[in-house]
Amino acid sequence: MLGPRLTLLDPPGGADENCYIDSASGVRSLLREVAGSGTRAAAYFDNDRRFIHTSLLAMKALPARVLFEKGPDAALNAELLEAGKITFVTSHDNVPVQFSCGAASATRYNGIDAFRAPLPDRVLRLQRRGYYRLPGEPTHVLLKCELVPFGDNTLSLRAAVFDLSCSGIAAAVPASEPLLTHGSTHGCRLELPGAGVVRGSVVVRVVGEIVLPNALAGTRYGLEFTSLDEKMVALIERYIVDHRARHAR
Repeated sequence: MLGPRLTLLDPPGGADENCYIDSASGVRSLLREVAGSGTRAAAYFDNDRRFIHTSLLAMKALPARVLFEKGPDAALNAELLEAGKITFVTSHDNVPVQFSCGAASATRYNGIDAFRAPLPDRVLRLQRRGYYRLPGEPTHVLLKCELVPFGDNTLSLRAAVFDLSCSGIAAAVPASEPLLTHGSTHGCRLELPGAGVVRGSVVVRVVGEIVLPNALAGTRYGLEFTSLDEKMVALIERYIVDHRARHAR
């Protein structure tokens, strides 16, 4: 059975959340490292409806090819050879990696039967911050977030958190509260139940209108953490992992 990191990726939108490697040298280097690590992979075909378990074996320069193992099912191996496109999902340093290649053909590698496919034009390597993320509605009601507008320690805004990642949060406050301007920096205190308290600064990257769960008008902010130390990042990661584990159970 495929593990969670070998399912097809549906990365969040926005260039800041995705990392595409599109230089030939970068693609070769990354896939060579993946092959050298022996990381398991899945090769999807038939419009991503079918797959085989595999792993990358090596990179060949002339012509540029990626070599990969045959799967354990002979019938699926035969069907893969008829496919015009193959999408690989694997990982590099525990970070999800995905890329697509053209049709595969049979070959031999170190005395064993294998497959080869053209080198991909680019590779998606999902950034660590994108992997550690709790998106979506409704509000994460257990999270307590306070924003302290820059230069005014007497004012504290209680914000509802809608989205949490290691790079920042999406949060909202009633429209009656003072407006935080785009590009401004403010203090942030975020309490993560069971993990700890994150203290740092945030920069306002997005400002918009929202209707809060209590039907009141509100202002929604996209806030980017700035200069979080490793301890603070680890707190966020631990909370997200624990949250996912609780919901999986």
